[in-house]
Amino acid sequence: MSSLRLAGKHCAVVGATGILGRHIAKAFASNGAVVSLLGRTAVASRHELERDLVTYTPSSSPDAEIPTAHRFIRLDVADPAAIRTVFAGNTGRGSAPASMAESDAAAKPTDLASVGSLDVLVNCAGISQTTLLRRTSDPELASILDTNLLATMLVCKYAKVRPGGCIINIASLMATKGGLGATAYAASKAGVVGFTRALCREMSARSIRVNALLPGWVQSPMWDREYTSRDDFAPSFRRHHEHLPTPNPLLPFADILSRHPSELKAELKEAHLRDTPLHRVADPAEVADAAIFLAANGFANNCVLNLDGGLSAA
Repeated sequence: MSSLRLAGKHCAVVGATGILGRHIAKAFASNGAVVSLLGRTAVASRHELERDLVTYTPSSSPDAEIPTAHRFIRLDVADPAAIRTVFAGNTGRGSAPASMAESDAAAKPTDLASVGSLDVLVNCAGISQTTLLRRTSDPELASILDTNLLATMLVCKYAKVRPGGCIINIASLMATKGGLGATAYAASKAGVVGFTRALCREMSARSIRVNALLPGWVQSPMWDREYTSRDDFAPSFRRHHEHLPTPNPLLPFADILSRHPSELKAELKEAHLRDTPLHRVADPAEVADAAIFLAANGFANNCVLNLDGGLSAA
């Protein structure tokens, strides 16, 4: 029996060029899977991404529906038609291999191979938010919901996951805990959790497992960017709350937000780490390891798995 937990499996990672998607794709490949990496820059970045991917030669004749090499497929999840084309189309064995000649960043999704049949589907494409609701434009609200929630639903709708396979939707701790300046983001991720639970019931007839993974903060550019992009957020927060009756429990936090961005970054990071029982953020590889568990454990179904270092208990 192979020690590779995903040997002979075809796994698709949507959002594979992001920090979590990249680590999940790497972990899947290291466990024997053939991976289809999808993202807006997946084709343009394929040479960089390919360096992270281990390739195993199957010990037996591979399934005719499984590609023979890792693939890189350009997909903008903000485009529902592209999702339908990439996931609902037909593909042959070994199409769009890692060595594919297509490198034109302007190539249409139809220029590239469709995903085909899957054993594991991971949805981890997403965009964040760092503005109060009143200062978030209507187009930005729609973009966050479309990218984080609607795209996840459409990918699950059109993806050809085989019986016995599984779907893993990456949500966020903010789905259950909320977050200041992240109303739309929290709502979108809460929607992903609700969608995951409902889809689990629908997929049971086909023996397809559906789970959600809820990371807390992860060591990533987003972790650094979150606390350096609030020059506008701090004064708007103060104006929004200073008219409220005293004592206002939010005003001490507004005092922190009114500081210079360099001070703000240190203060908020320290406060976050202090509230996290493990006193650190996650390594992206730890999130990928949790995805491996959900993909490989045949009894993991309807899981909403927190991976937050204990922050949800604070």
